[in-house]
Amino acid sequence: MTRCKSGLLVREVDGEILVLDPERDQVHQLNATAGLIWRHYQSGAEIDEIARRLLTEFDVDEDRALNDVREALENFRRLELIC
Repeated sequence: MTRCKSGLLVREVDGEILVLDPERDQVHQLNATAGLIWRHYQSGAEIDEIARRLLTEFDVDEDRALNDVREALENFRRLELIC
């Protein structure tokens, strides 16, 4: 299952995710946090589940993890990378 818009090319290079949007002629390089959110969102995980994953991977509290996930997904939507 994919939740990104069609036509994107997604590559993982040296542990970082690159999202290529040929329609807009843009490349997005995701940091570790955004990459984790992207991977889990694309695999079908919901916001609270992704936030729990952030808690186990990074030294953040629950509120921060939820906010980070919401912000990242909003940015992905604003950039038209996800539906």
